[in-house]
Amino acid sequence: MAGGHVILIHGIFSSPKTWDKLHATWADDPELSAFTVHRFGYESPRLPRIGALTRIPDYDSIAQSLRPFLSVHSREGDISFVTHSQGGLILLRFLAWMLNEGRGRELARVRSLTTLACPHEGSDFLASLRALVGRRFNPQAEELKIFDRSVAASRRTVQNQIVHASMVSDRECPIPLHVYGGNSDNIVKQVPAQGTFPDTAMLPGDHFSILDPAHPGSLTAAVVKLHLLQDTAESRPATSAPPPAATPASGAKFNVTINNSRDVTVGDGHQATRHYTIDD
Repeated sequence: MAGGHVILIHGIFSSPKTWDKLHATWADDPELSAFTVHRFGYESPRLPRIGALTRIPDYDSIAQSLRPFLSVHSREGDISFVTHSQGGLILLRFLAWMLNEGRGRELARVRSLTTLACPHEGSDFLASLRALVGRRFNPQAEELKIFDRSVAASRRTVQNQIVHASMVSDRECPIPLHVYGGNSDNIVKQVPAQGTFPDTAMLPGDHFSILDPAHPGSLTAAVVKLHLLQDTAESRPATSAPPPAATPASGAKFNVTINNSRDVTVGDGHQATRHYTIDD
């Protein structure tokens, strides 16, 4: 049965309020009544912070704070993610981190991924800000640059170990990923928005109106709804058996060579331990 938790992740210089209009549309839809929506928020200030006691959190810090957020707000049931702009890069960083840590089986509850206007290949937007303040003062803006290595590494991990995965294991987990750009978006254009992912398309709207159901011809609310219903209704992917724990072989025998020793103990000190005194 379709349902579960929907996690919304906003973009740079934004906040959870960016989802107000879409959230209101979904909340009034009886077909989505089995879904509980949660907005994941993080700090993304416009101005850099100067001082030794605080910093703007980078992608790694934000991505790793998503795991405890899920533990608190969605301990049971299926999970779906919907992201806007930089939020998609944070989601990819989280997924790659989980897989690299061998936690692929924890991702089995994640049934659907949808990114909206995400700069998967980077963006020229904020290039002047990056040149002015640099990574030290705004690491989020810095990672939006085109061909950023950390972003590319996360994207490759997700593509190889999620999009093209065959079953759930410690290092992979197949999850449908739907990628959309805005057809009039001049901040994240079509090529960086779609990247090299297979399931991509364009939706009416620019970088911000793509989130507005009142925008003329808007399809975002309906398209995301379709993915939520279809993906969570699909059968779960196959799961590989976890690797067996290493245990000593029953009845194992060992050859022991003793040289130039007088008192020798053979065994682990608990079982089958023997003490030998060797006479000259």
